[in-house]
Amino acid sequence: MTNILEFGEFDVESMMYAGAPPWHGSGNCVGDKPVLSDEAIRMAGLDWIGEPQPLFAFRNGEAVPVGSHKAIVRSTDEQILGVVGKNWTPLQNVDAFGFLDSLVDDGLMRYHTAGSLANGSKVWMLAKVGDSEIVPGDKVDHYLFLYNGFDAKTSLRVLWTDVRVVCRNTTRAALSRGRGQGISVRHTANIKQKMYQAQDVLGISQEVFAQSSHFMKVLADTSMTTSSWVDFCLELVPEPATDEDGNISKRARTRVDNQRREMTDLFLNGTGMDIPGVSHTAWAAYNAVTEYATWHRSARSSQDKRFESLLFGAGNHFIGRGTKPLTEFAA
Repeated sequence: MTNILEFGEFDVESMMYAGAPPWHGSGNCVGDKPVLSDEAIRMAGLDWIGEPQPLFAFRNGEAVPVGSHKAIVRSTDEQILGVVGKNWTPLQNVDAFGFLDSLVDDGLMRYHTAGSLANGSKVWMLAKVGDSEIVPGDKVDHYLFLYNGFDAKTSLRVLWTDVRVVCRNTTRAALSRGRGQGISVRHTANIKQKMYQAQDVLGISQEVFAQSSHFMKVLADTSMTTSSWVDFCLELVPEPATDEDGNISKRARTRVDNQRREMTDLFLNGTGMDIPGVSHTAWAAYNAVTEYATWHRSARSSQDKRFESLLFGAGNHFIGRGTKPLTEFAA
């Protein structure tokens, strides 16, 4: 399977990677040793700045300044990255990535992939900060994911992310105390100050992943019968809404039945279910949910849209709805 953390080839403008190539050898390899942000940025093709420039509108053949907005223009090729309000402040790539270098120096983190999307309007960086073995032979990698934009729509986001190695299922860190929400910083005049204050929050990453790993191991220690799975599946995928006459449309019925059937097949036969200690546990149920959300639920969307959904949107909400009853079931 292609790693969902590796965006679709045609959506990526430039990128770097460490270790094995993400797909078809695309991107620039930095080798297997940890690198600092300056090399990661250079190899990812992110060694540019987004420069605010004035906007103009033509009126009666004359260029008239648009004072309420400005264009963000890439320094290397004058590519317009976005149109933003006059108070919007860019966070340059060197600043967005550089504040994590101390973690690389300490051996706590390594840059994994980085690059730009949508003609440079969005950039991302993925950094590995460790791994956990949930049951023997079933490992989960832990990452910090940084996402930044030059398009007036994308705040700086830093999230804790878990990826199950055997099938590349991607989730936000499964935590009960809200720390999996990560960091979000708006592009205001003091964005750099706020970002550097966020280092204190990033310092708890080991605690965050320890909690997430404990949650997964508790699920793996909790048996789930077929009957319990059916009850869980019915809760996660409820009956369709009825019309004013109390009827369910054929389309809605088919959609719900197919979703339940596909998730049940993943619970019984999904990737990694043959690993001893996984089958018929709450951990199997959790992986059925995450595999469905990662690979099946949004299969018609481009990979970058699926990834955004898993971390920020409907995919993350779907996994969250499944996590809550599983937490209660395994309590």
